[in-house]
Amino acid sequence: MRGSLIARCTRCGRAYSEGRDIICPYCGGLIKPVYQPRWSISGEEGVWRYSSLLPEVRIKVTLGEGSTPLIKAGSSVRGDVNVWFKDETRNPTGSFRDRAAAIMVSDAVSGKFKRIILASDGNTGASVAAYAARAGIPVTIYLPKWVEDEKIILMKSFGARVLVEDKTLDELLDYVHDRARREGFYNASSTFNYLALQGLKTIAFEIYERLGSNVNAVYLPLGSGLTLLSLYEGFRELVELGLTSRVPKLIGVEACGRPLYSSSLHDVPPCGEEPLPGLRYLKPVIYEHVLGVLEKFGETVVVSRRQVLEAAEKLSRSEGLFAEASSAVSFAGFLESPEDKSVVLITSHGLKSPEAYSKARRLRFTEVFPGVTKRLILDLLSRHPGLTGYEVWRMLGVNISPQAVYQHLKELEARGLLRSADEEGRRKYYLVK
Repeated sequence: MRGSLIARCTRCGRAYSEGRDIICPYCGGLIKPVYQPRWSISGEEGVWRYSSLLPEVRIKVTLGEGSTPLIKAGSSVRGDVNVWFKDETRNPTGSFRDRAAAIMVSDAVSGKFKRIILASDGNTGASVAAYAARAGIPVTIYLPKWVEDEKIILMKSFGARVLVEDKTLDELLDYVHDRARREGFYNASSTFNYLALQGLKTIAFEIYERLGSNVNAVYLPLGSGLTLLSLYEGFRELVELGLTSRVPKLIGVEACGRPLYSSSLHDVPPCGEEPLPGLRYLKPVIYEHVLGVLEKFGETVVVSRRQVLEAAEKLSRSEGLFAEASSAVSFAGFLESPEDKSVVLITSHGLKSPEAYSKARRLRFTEVFPGVTKRLILDLLSRHPGLTGYEVWRMLGVNISPQAVYQHLKELEARGLLRSADEEGRRKYYLVK
């Protein structure tokens, strides 16, 4: 059963029936499954309503993923522009990665694999764990140590075996790839499995169903680039089927802490900020192909952490959408460089990574969105405890007076979010844990 899917390299033409590698080991080309797509919406649940546009699997696993709403922007957007939010937080585990998990887990079950393994920075791990629980197949997930506790709890709640390693995500992806080959496990790491792309491309189909060809641009977070590559494939198929005449501009938004693709396209250097969780790739295996799509069909926008937090606050306070910080980058990119008739992709829920917005661990003192400057101070002290007020001012990177910083510190201490201590004649500040 494991060879039931046939795939082919788009560059050298080699055919593959075993494995689901997305990159050809011989020429570096992109591997895609072989099937004949046609536009026909079925009555099946989840992503399987697009079965005629997906590779065929014997057993279909679903938790009702997809069919997420497109919400017309309200007061968060000013000016005469038409903008819609594609709210992927409505998926079963709060993330768009459920679309990919549905197809990969279905493939693993259909192929009678005994175990799924993957490396993840959080959302894919939670999604695969949920769908594997539904299918009754064990899963092992390797995580870098910076993955948020909330995501680890979610994975463990579904019965996954979770291993946190002091390695980069890229290193873990390579390790899992080798182990899956060596031990015959199913590799569900999203950037190493061509079926992940097949699941995520259904976002493009839903945008077309609702808005037709009336979309000029789609803003999306740009980490590994898999999401951008997936949306391109979805829109490309719609063009080939004669349903639309063009692929909309795909605008990948990067945090300035690690502007991976912008550095290649526009020589944008890192800004010195800590990269956002979920956007920490060094050089993904699909890098060359994502770069090619950006050069022909898209562009990049780079935003700061402050812009991301401000965008997230606007989404929550003006639209009722609570987005994870690595997801809010897409809206920050729109605000930085807006285009009319755009879709902003909101990929995951803020509850999956709340520490970007509030560092307090005592619930009664926790204040979500306590003010951009205060959030930046809390984030700085979480990474560099024991700073003086002057050191906070120097390292903050915000156009603000030292007196204003001391006032913020005083207010944060009064709220119970910080404590101060006199050490060697200097007052130093620490987070309250």
